[in-house]
Amino acid sequence: MDQEIETGERILIEAEQLFFRYGVKSITMDEIAMHLGISKKTNYQFYKDKKELVYKVVETRIMKQQCEMEEITETAADPVEEILLTSDWLKNIFQNMNPFLLMEVQKYYPRAFSVFQAHRDKCIFVNIYNNIKRGIESGLYRNSIDVDTIARLRMVCIDATLNPENFPLAKKNLNELQLQLIEHFLYGICTLKGHKLINKYKQIKEEE
Repeated sequence: MDQEIETGERILIEAEQLFFRYGVKSITMDEIAMHLGISKKTNYQFYKDKKELVYKVVETRIMKQQCEMEEITETAADPVEEILLTSDWLKNIFQNMNPFLLMEVQKYYPRAFSVFQAHRDKCIFVNIYNNIKRGIESGLYRNSIDVDTIARLRMVCIDATLNPENFPLAKKNLNELQLQLIEHFLYGICTLKGHKLINKYKQIKEEE
């Protein structure tokens, strides 16, 4: 039983790595089996088809990311640091991610994409909304901000960067694009007190 669980997890891990690097469209079940040194039959014993495998990869990845986001929120000393820590976290995700990955999941695997959409609406949006609210309450963000509007604007920016057709020149550097937009967003909502805190954290990072 333990060996079966281990094999199933190995398939998931290998599939995730291949999907992230090459996208979901071009990678076949046979290629995943070949990379793992297992038979095609073994692969299909755990996942009846590629749709099920893609769904499980997305579901597992989302659950992991939700835990990581919660950890960032708990670790951060204030809302500004939370966004900067999130920026570093996203850097690790996007530097190895095929820019067409989510578009392909949306087009060819709608059930799997619905998991991402639920995560987007119930976790990412709520996280951004609460961050802005805490930032205003602590005097780090401008109190003239409409929390819901600015949170939704941030979501629009995230969605836009996940579609490489919106930024064709940035196809090969999704990571840099996300970092620029996060910085633009943060400077735009911060008070002078917040700006000083951004510069403080940046200086600390440069000295590390």
